[in-house]
Amino acid sequence: MEQLQPAHGLTATQLAEIRQLADTCNSFEGLTMKLNWSTLGNRPTNELNDFLYYIDGRLVGYLALYIFNSREAEVSAMTHPDLRRRGIFAQLLAAARAEVVRRGIPDLLFFCERKARAGTAALRAIGGVYEFSEYRMDLRHPGPVVPTPANLELRPARAEDIPLIAELDLLCFGIPPELTTARMQKEISDGSRKQGWIATIGGEPIGKIHAINSGNDIYIGAFAVLPQFRGRGYGKTILSRTVAGLVAQGRRNISLEVATDNENALGLYQTCGFETTTAFDYYRLSAAGN
Repeated sequence: MEQLQPAHGLTATQLAEIRQLADTCNSFEGLTMKLNWSTLGNRPTNELNDFLYYIDGRLVGYLALYIFNSREAEVSAMTHPDLRRRGIFAQLLAAARAEVVRRGIPDLLFFCERKARAGTAALRAIGGVYEFSEYRMDLRHPGPVVPTPANLELRPARAEDIPLIAELDLLCFGIPPELTTARMQKEISDGSRKQGWIATIGGEPIGKIHAINSGNDIYIGAFAVLPQFRGRGYGKTILSRTVAGLVAQGRRNISLEVATDNENALGLYQTCGFETTTAFDYYRLSAAGN
């Protein structure tokens, strides 16, 4: 018996099934499946973001939507290696497309590990257009904390900092403030496991960084320094202090992602003890199927 099951939120049993399927796919191709476990463990029950495919009660296919803005839905998907080329992915994709169109989102943005040959072939076959790539980097050799300039402070971010964080996202990444504000308000209401810090010089905000707790793993992201303060060592100080704090908490599995063409950031992360472990390619697809 085959069944496609949309899910409004994920139960502990479903999460365990997804993890088991991911482990199977990872072992088959030597992958590091990118599934954002922190998000999956805190799905809102009033939204449809997950699609599960069962055969005789066993999970054999899964597609997840990650919707952080109104422009696109990020997507990860997997099918059991023994059951590919049977139309399972096509059914999952059709269901996800219908939901994304219903929500008025124009595009799907798939991320696929470069080593996943089957996944890459499937995305090209459905008309996915390659857009960009990112390296995953893991902390391998934590270095000493960089001496902190006398006037640089790193303080915890608070809810009242949302407008400031939105402004930093606009100046550093070009993200419209309303998108950052909506995302952060949603994270707060969903009980996000994210920790954030604001970097200041003499009380003036110059950057930010955050860390997401995903079980045994920590993901560092949203790391930004305003353009006029770059090249002075502030970024290295912010990152090294953040890493040192996480290590002091007993965290060892610390990772981040960086665009493959961002040579300055790559160099910075390497000097702070991070090494490239894999690469993810992103493919864009119209949600409407045009």
